[in-house]
Amino acid sequence: MMVMDLAQYQLGTSVQVPRGAHLFRTQDEVCGDLHFVRSGHLKLYQPCGDGVQRIIDFVRPGDWLGIDSIGEQRRHASALALTDCQVDVVQYRQLAELMDEEPYSCDLFSAMLSREIDRQQLAAAILRSAGACQRIVMFLLQRAGPAPQAPSPEMHSPLPMSRQDISDYLGLTPATVSRTLSALKRNGWISLGQRGFVVLSRSALEQVACGSPVSIIQHAA
Repeated sequence: MMVMDLAQYQLGTSVQVPRGAHLFRTQDEVCGDLHFVRSGHLKLYQPCGDGVQRIIDFVRPGDWLGIDSIGEQRRHASALALTDCQVDVVQYRQLAELMDEEPYSCDLFSAMLSREIDRQQLAAAILRSAGACQRIVMFLLQRAGPAPQAPSPEMHSPLPMSRQDISDYLGLTPATVSRTLSALKRNGWISLGQRGFVVLSRSALEQVACGSPVSIIQHAA
């Protein structure tokens, strides 16, 4: 899916967001800003009191933030950097002006909206999945992205969020997440590293994602 190339049009102001810092917080003024993630990973969450967070989404390079806030006065969620990030801050009015001046930019903007809709729909499908194992596997496949069209070396997929963040996002316990990841590794379907993983058997994971029962790891669900 094509993403809008801001550098081509010299739009936006690039900002560095160090790991552990907020790009914005709940109830901050929107000010017509959109954010394009060039590098790094962030989490979107809503504070629920007593230190509890409701994880809304995990954002990575190529994703946009703020589309849901167009026309709003305040942010509905906070964005926290899980790694060092480079983010472009773009005024929505600049994009609107560009679309008036350059027809090609309308196609790029439409592609960006389609990509965000697809991402949200997949996230909703993951959370609707009944079994814990199925949710975790679908989450991993989402993080890994589409299968390569041609044979390629094993692709390392970043997993910069904590087990607690993953469990909060999926509505599971950290123990269930850890047990399931360990079982998937033991089956030889993934390998785990520090803040990342490699898919070793996509076909096996896709079967689980489609709801096929897997007795060898059923204890993790």
